[in-house]
Amino acid sequence: MKKLILCTLVLSISACKSTDIRTIADSVSDIAGIADNGGTSGGSVPGYQHPSQQYSISSTPFYITDNTKMNPELGAIRSITQEKNPKGMTMVRVVAYHQDSGAAMDSTSYLYAVDANGWLKKDAVASFHPQAININSGVYYLKAEAKDGGDFYTSGMVTLAKGVTNVVTIELQ
Repeated sequence: MKKLILCTLVLSISACKSTDIRTIADSVSDIAGIADNGGTSGGSVPGYQHPSQQYSISSTPFYITDNTKMNPELGAIRSITQEKNPKGMTMVRVVAYHQDSGAAMDSTSYLYAVDANGWLKKDAVASFHPQAININSGVYYLKAEAKDGGDFYTSGMVTLAKGVTNVVTIELQ
């Protein structure tokens, strides 16, 4: 058993950085301590603890009215096309689809302007219908949710061109 641990340690050390070597050595010492103690926890390195769990099974709450970015982003922003409009004003229209089935869905969308430093403005431009609304051109953070039942959301960055109607196609997840 000790020969196997020693061989693993030597092979691991040959391809690692110095910070990785300490982690490997501590892990091997801990394993060897467990084997020497007959399977009890404790190990041979005092004060050593394995790293905490690095994943989560809980979901992140999605609040469309909060000016916060989501991590990870939800849904997908598929395309942003431009259509000429007779007024020559900058407008946006959000068209939503279900991500799995591709069925059209009614959605509520909030567009938060992004400043030069990447911060989201406090107030959002809200769109409750798929009709085009007037808006300033620039970079926005989009948060959208389905109107009719179910927890379907989309979030992500969009850049709106000026003087046209920007049609943003999203997939709600």
